[in-house]
Amino acid sequence: MSGENNTIVTIGDINYLWGIFMLIASARKAGMREPFLVGVKKFTPRAEKVLTQFGDVRLVPLDGLKRSLTSYKAKVMLEASTEYVTWADSDAFFTGDVSSMLPPDSPDGIHFRMRGDTEFPGHCWKKWYPDSMKRVPAEVLEVWREDVRQVAGEALAESRTVNTGTACFFSLSLARHRRFLEIWDALQDKVLPEKDVGVVDNSLRIYPQLDESTLNACLDFLPAAPKVQELFKLDKQPGRMFIHFIMHPKPWVGWTKRAFRFFDEYTSVVKWAADNGYELPGPVPPCLDAANKRKCRILIPWTTFSSKVKRRLARMFK
Repeated sequence: MSGENNTIVTIGDINYLWGIFMLIASARKAGMREPFLVGVKKFTPRAEKVLTQFGDVRLVPLDGLKRSLTSYKAKVMLEASTEYVTWADSDAFFTGDVSSMLPPDSPDGIHFRMRGDTEFPGHCWKKWYPDSMKRVPAEVLEVWREDVRQVAGEALAESRTVNTGTACFFSLSLARHRRFLEIWDALQDKVLPEKDVGVVDNSLRIYPQLDESTLNACLDFLPAAPKVQELFKLDKQPGRMFIHFIMHPKPWVGWTKRAFRFFDEYTSVVKWAADNGYELPGPVPPCLDAANKRKCRILIPWTTFSSKVKRRLARMFK
């Protein structure tokens, strides 16, 4: 399938401008031709230009919406007009041309990475259900089933799985599964708080991971949900991977030990963009300058610790 028939969708506020820029630039550097659809908040005209300069990039303004941006993934995906639609978090990038690997093998399926047992699928519920680390708690599944039934008018009697998948990337047929995205969007409207709590809210007993929890609920109980394909393809070949920087700080702010494995590949995207005359979001941060690799490695303990302190203080005084 050609890339033009699959829209890549992402989302972010002005603080994630560098991340979104790097995601799109990495795709164009690799020769990927997919159109991009970007949900944006608090963007300036210049920030918009920095993204649209790559061509075939359309922005969806999300100013005025109250919930965490991560809970509007489905809403933005539904704006696509291609046969397939692919979600990619904005703190991520492609290491090479993965166009042919993005969509599911079958239009009935979804390309989505399920967690392994060693990743403790129940970890996000440990505050409420400390004895259910290796599976979604039964009480949670029961609420999921009832919420899906109320929104969709139907739900399976039993969950398809007691595991969960990660919502940083997934791809499905929009032509086949538009209703699935609509129900996921409606479920988030029903159960998530009307406030910006970031990407996780541990005060929520049933949906602590917001978009990810609600997405898994729909995949588990909606009768017409796409089937998760067995093979996740984007973590097998070093030169053709989707890399998600899950931890803080993000690479345009500082490096973590885990993320630093991809320092060369990520900084090469900045150099490619600059060498090819693209306008950058701003001066290149020192942590994205390949010449600073040794310094960035030395500073990892400090950048990681300082990020934790800043984020904790921000939560305390929010």
